[in-house]
Amino acid sequence: MMSGPVRPRVEVRLRRVPLPSWVKTPRTWIMAVTAGSLAVAFVVSAAWWRRSSGPSRFEPAVQVMGLLAGITGIVAERWAANRERRAEALQAIGDELQANRKILTSPPFAMGTNPPARRQVYPRMNLSAVNAALSSAVLSPGRDETFASLLHEWRNEAEIFNHQLSLAEILAFTNGSDDVLRHLYQGLHSADGPLERMQDQLKVLLATSPLATASLRPHNAREAGRAR
Repeated sequence: MMSGPVRPRVEVRLRRVPLPSWVKTPRTWIMAVTAGSLAVAFVVSAAWWRRSSGPSRFEPAVQVMGLLAGITGIVAERWAANRERRAEALQAIGDELQANRKILTSPPFAMGTNPPARRQVYPRMNLSAVNAALSSAVLSPGRDETFASLLHEWRNEAEIFNHQLSLAEILAFTNGSDDVLRHLYQGLHSADGPLERMQDQLKVLLATSPLATASLRPHNAREAGRAR
């Protein structure tokens, strides 16, 4: 009896897909358990209300309405709280970036200004609002992904800029040579230097949809107040 050719045995290994980080957090599990318990209680109360008759139907009906209000209230409260936190964070970021833009367009960083004649302490870029927003996860991972990436790039550039200013100031005050001041001025105002890069980043950030929308809300509120 002849047998056919032996086919090689192919082993298929299933690749384990890692879970997103937010799935493993205790906050997510608490939300899931709470929502699941309310959903089960709602289904049980609805079945009880359907099987009951007469005046006894009022009790499951009240429970159904109470559970429905509880589920809706939890979802609505969390949605409103996250929305308010995001709006406050965006407003703070917008104000901070506007302040940084004003610093970059004022002496000693403004284009066309003369080199400093004496040693001085330079103003720094403000980063408190950006750091708070990026560390508190107030931005939505999907909705604000591009915006958060731009904020990371801006923060890295601003931190490097602040550190470079600190080093230049230390050299200027300890070395005593005017060459340090001249090299610092040339490095800051050179083509594609840090000042030009940061101004371009600020322009892009302030034109993004989240910050543009956040800046319109105070303006609309002021206009509504004047109309009254």
